[in-house]
Amino acid sequence: MKYFPLVIPLLLAADWPGWRGPTGNGVTEEKAIPQEWSATKNVTWKAPLFGMGVGTPVVIGDRVFLTTSDGRQNERLHVLGFDVKTGKQLWHSRFFGSAIPESEYPAGGMAAPSPVSDGKRLYALFGTADLICLDFDGKPIWVRSLGGEFGVFRNRWGMSSSPLVVDDMIVIQVDHWGGSYLLAVDAATGKTRWKTAREATVNWTSPVLAQAKGKSMIVTSGTHLVKAYDPASGSELWTVKGMQQQCIPTPIVDGEFLYAVSGRKGNTLKIRLDDATGDLTNSHVVWKKPRGAPFIPSGVVFDGRYYLIDDDGLGTCLDAKTGETVWQERMGGHYRASLSAGDGRIYFTNMEGVVTLVNSKGDFEVLARNNIGEAIHASPAFANGRLYIRGEKNLYCIGK
Repeated sequence: MKYFPLVIPLLLAADWPGWRGPTGNGVTEEKAIPQEWSATKNVTWKAPLFGMGVGTPVVIGDRVFLTTSDGRQNERLHVLGFDVKTGKQLWHSRFFGSAIPESEYPAGGMAAPSPVSDGKRLYALFGTADLICLDFDGKPIWVRSLGGEFGVFRNRWGMSSSPLVVDDMIVIQVDHWGGSYLLAVDAATGKTRWKTAREATVNWTSPVLAQAKGKSMIVTSGTHLVKAYDPASGSELWTVKGMQQQCIPTPIVDGEFLYAVSGRKGNTLKIRLDDATGDLTNSHVVWKKPRGAPFIPSGVVFDGRYYLIDDDGLGTCLDAKTGETVWQERMGGHYRASLSAGDGRIYFTNMEGVVTLVNSKGDFEVLARNNIGEAIHASPAFANGRLYIRGEKNLYCIGK
């Protein structure tokens, strides 16, 4: 494998480096995002897309990155780089899948996971079990076929778990019928740091990084359990019971608390994070809520409230401290994209292409309903005063 020199800017606070943004919880600090837009209004640019993919856009400096797949079995893999100011496609890197799985989510193909960046390189995981590292000009640095090494990804709707940056490692959660595991690889070389077997079957949730009492931990949910692992060794730290068999929403870290949910109509758990180890089910669950749990979309914690949307459009707002219901409303449409929040707004993005902005304070109040005129399955990204929406046919940049 040929290696290419890297001359890349450091990760900026305003970047959106991967799934659920810089903090991993879907919250943005951006203040200049327009409240209203359409397929033409407040559209800075739009770029045509091809193939299948539902990964969130990644924004690093002057680049926007996306993954997609096409071909008879979606075996052709693509990574695209766009200019952040104009939407011009700067490069297109092509790969061929090494291990075609048994099934896939139709809208996502083999590009359901979101790529991630550490500010130095871009990392993309595909449903073909290929993990690819590129520089910001689209040149491959290293490629690993996890399918060739550990077996093809075998789950009902294909892989959707997104990779996570932890220090100088990339962490991958593989929960499937073929022997589940958590894998950490060296970000610069792609070599394995550690691999830990998981007692899990089919899940689609992504791992998150948490810190409490000066201790870092990688937290996962899946197959009845929430688990935390030591980033240095991959050894298990603690377990909390209460999830359903199949988990899709990604857990949310908010300070020294974790919110985990599994549907359909399963429990939402608020878990206290500290340096305790072992089975924490009876000691660290702050509250448990059985109502409003989604099957696919992840929620968001913002302004002291915990927001959820189920697949059929039932929005739920809970008091984050107590778990008590603040409001429940029918939002309209069907939902796959996860919730986002910032600047006093909660962003509810439905499959029909409508993004509903709801006031994050007080009683339920719709601030705007914005329709781009095409289906949306992917979660949005926020960076440098702009909103990036991946539609079924186009990538939209929304800005003043």
